[in-house]
Amino acid sequence: MNAQADVLLVTVTKVESLAVLAAFEPATGQKARLEARGDKAYHDLGTVNGAHVWLARSEMGAGGLGAAQQSVSKAIAELRPAAVLMVGIAFGLDAPWQKIGDILVSENLRLYEPQRAGPAATLPRGDRPHGSPWLLDACKNADLHWPGATVRFGCILTGEKLVDHLDLRAQLRAFEPEALGGEMEGAGLYTACQDAKVDWLLVKAICDWADGDKETDRQPRQQLAARNAAEFVLHVLQQVSLKSDCTSESAGTAGARTFLSASGRAKERGKRTRMSALHPTGSGAVVVGNGNVTAGPGGVAIGGDHHGDITLH
Repeated sequence: MNAQADVLLVTVTKVESLAVLAAFEPATGQKARLEARGDKAYHDLGTVNGAHVWLARSEMGAGGLGAAQQSVSKAIAELRPAAVLMVGIAFGLDAPWQKIGDILVSENLRLYEPQRAGPAATLPRGDRPHGSPWLLDACKNADLHWPGATVRFGCILTGEKLVDHLDLRAQLRAFEPEALGGEMEGAGLYTACQDAKVDWLLVKAICDWADGDKETDRQPRQQLAARNAAEFVLHVLQQVSLKSDCTSESAGTAGARTFLSASGRAKERGKRTRMSALHPTGSGAVVVGNGNVTAGPGGVAIGGDHHGDITLH
């Protein structure tokens, strides 16, 4: 069986992708391995804190050909991850308060493309989906031990427009006054993961202010932001194991997986060892007694008081 992902990272631009590769290679001790699955290629980044991590690259935007919704849907079907984190760069909204390189983590998204344009005002009509509570908890606890750039948790604007105009930025901020910043792919991430019942989160760092001045120091700013986002995600994975205990092989139930802490994995290994000693076939079933018994995977069956057949599935 082909290797699967516990955690899928998604990037869009080259600078984001290179930042993830650079951050994870020394942490996993292996060079990322490029592998074709279906009609897309993915990078196997290796294992972090017990979790197998893969990288998928998307085209820009949420809904176009090869864009976030399609790319993430294909990746979920091929790799069956339990969690998907989009990692990269975003624009900020409050230059005096925020700094280039600050990391934004989506407590929720504001999808601003669906609108009602009336004679008096333009109002948003899009969703405001909440990110995975479990992944948010992991990020917030890992942030307590993070020595790097400031991490800010809150609402992130998302839409198909590449925003680089003060008037448009002001209009978007009026839609969501408490928004931290904005980007272009979150709606596709949310839609694909919601449909497949997979946990998701968006982690992007500020590279500009969407004020018509994106080209000023563009390359170093984007590199700084992408590096900060990638290194924070790596830090989260190192602090909190996202190794999943897969209970289903179907992508549609990937979200039903449970996550094991380091102690939980140790207990699970011990349990499997004890079961194997009792029943060396490796079925995971423990059978006690002599009666006619049928036990399913992982089941514990207790038989009667006479010799009979035992069937293990």
